[in-house]
Amino acid sequence: MTFAIAILPIALAFLAGWTAKATGLLKPEHWAGIELLSFRVLIPAILINSIANADLSSDRIGPLAAALVSMVVIAGILGLGVRLLISADRLPGPSLSTLFQTTTRWNAFISLSAAELLGGPEVLLLIAVGMSVLIPLINVSNILVLAWLCSGTTGPRRVVRTVVTNPLVIGCAIGLSLNAAPFELPDAIYETLDIIGRAALGIGLLVVGAGISWRRLARFSAPVFIGALLRPIGLPLVFLGLAATFGLTPAETLAGLLVTAVPAASNGYVVARAMGGDTELYADILLYQTLLSMISIPFYAAFVL
Repeated sequence: MTFAIAILPIALAFLAGWTAKATGLLKPEHWAGIELLSFRVLIPAILINSIANADLSSDRIGPLAAALVSMVVIAGILGLGVRLLISADRLPGPSLSTLFQTTTRWNAFISLSAAELLGGPEVLLLIAVGMSVLIPLINVSNILVLAWLCSGTTGPRRVVRTVVTNPLVIGCAIGLSLNAAPFELPDAIYETLDIIGRAALGIGLLVVGAGISWRRLARFSAPVFIGALLRPIGLPLVFLGLAATFGLTPAETLAGLLVTAVPAASNGYVVARAMGGDTELYADILLYQTLLSMISIPFYAAFVL
């Protein structure tokens, strides 16, 4: 019940975004500007701040990082592997890119909240380690897949240009550079990035909510069904196997489960909008993932508590 209460505000934020659009409080042209602001400013700010302040030393990362990276690779294979089940006519490139995004991306804010409730400071720190390892990997891989499936970008030069000019990739690069730099920036700069980055979560959830269509949700297509199950239900099972393989401690296993059992990150919707992905499918999958995670988080956490 505690987890359901913790995740309930996410669902209510979706509802607030849908209400703002349905009532005309914000016009369609306003939403376009909000999405652009989030994609080019807010999300890069939180990436820079998170990566720059993360502990990336090898003794801190260790087996948990290896298990998490393996999980993301498997998640990506599963997301793209849906093509084997659904033909390109029923699942075009933009829709397939959304399945890849909603399977590989994760809502770190929910993970951190759940970690604080379940495992305390130790698990919270392990989640932060996971963020430092996975944020660059997930964002770069998603941009590559979107460039490939949505824009028809196939030539190496065009793919490289699409990737290196993407604000999310630039944010990751700046964060890694600051992390490795032999000097420290003034605290005021990081505090500024933190203030700007906080807006990314709220705006991202509102934007996703604005994209929800209750009529579409009632149809519940095969891509929605598969996308809804892969992350909060399937990936935790995958991670339990990886935890045994890499010999993770109970705290590390719990941290990994809290990474895999949460819904996808809402910023992926904004990225899909900016790069030609299927945003309607993203919104539908994310809503169902949020509802399922209320059940899956306490269920999987019971294995290690």
